[in-house]
Amino acid sequence: MWICKISRRRAITIFAAAGGGLAVGRATPQAAPSYVWTGVAMGADAQILFSGCTEQTARRVVPLINSEIERLERALSLFRDDSEICRLNREGALDAPSADLRRALALALDTAAASGGLYDPTVQALWETHVDWFSANPDAGLPPEPMVAAARAAVDWRRIALFSDAIRLGERQRITLNGLGQGYVTDRVADLLHERGFQHVLVDLGEQRALGPRENGTPWSIGRANGTPIALADGALATSEGSGCILGAGGAAHHLFDPRTGRSASHWRRIIVAHRSAAVADALSTTLYVASPQEIGALLTHFSGLTVWATDDSGRERRFDAPAAPG
Repeated sequence: MWICKISRRRAITIFAAAGGGLAVGRATPQAAPSYVWTGVAMGADAQILFSGCTEQTARRVVPLINSEIERLERALSLFRDDSEICRLNREGALDAPSADLRRALALALDTAAASGGLYDPTVQALWETHVDWFSANPDAGLPPEPMVAAARAAVDWRRIALFSDAIRLGERQRITLNGLGQGYVTDRVADLLHERGFQHVLVDLGEQRALGPRENGTPWSIGRANGTPIALADGALATSEGSGCILGAGGAAHHLFDPRTGRSASHWRRIIVAHRSAAVADALSTTLYVASPQEIGALLTHFSGLTVWATDDSGRERRFDAPAAPG
């Protein structure tokens, strides 16, 4: 899921739909959790629900949660000028990248390869072009085709060189990992809690990952707009929804771009993906948002243990299930 946040050098007309980032959102009320941590991660409101432990036990791990989020934002956040990814975008190269930036970028490149480029971390050029256009022309329609074509010339994940000790971008390229970053941070925080013995936790850092059900054995109930809640006892959910960040006073565009056209994708209103990994679910929800129904069906043959809920503009929801993992 992307977060609609603009750098300080830009002032544009952006309307983030109320709750648009929470199509799959907060756990709905059931038995009260033992403790709820709230904060911000990767520019989004965040919470972690603890069950089956004392409040004192949960509070002891809060400094570790905060430190882990801070550490990961220093690598992955486009909202921090001093982050590794921002330095990479400014300079076109980065020596000695952190393991987390390399792992997250490797997942992005693997997803790009598996999807034939439907996912592409170099779409940052398209985002910047649209932001700049609507900043200067807030009431206008879409940016003109020559402007979009110029941005598309920088969009090609295959021009990224990822080494063990360096990252190199192609000419005029900038990257974004917003399409999987929240899921990546969610997984890392969930793993931290699991390593410390927590077994009944829901980590919600923009995407959701459950470490087991609630203490009483019931799954966490994840609310969603205009739909039946999803029960989550283990694994992760991620959502992509264009209405989460609408560009221009007339809503001419949104933030989920199709790398093939340079324009906002239009097949779906919402994509929800369930997978054991929040990072993978996040990357695939971004990928599938730009895919047609036929492309989704074809792509799912390359993944296992995956469920997709796709809602079209009429509000009709379709479910797709990937083949089960072998043995």
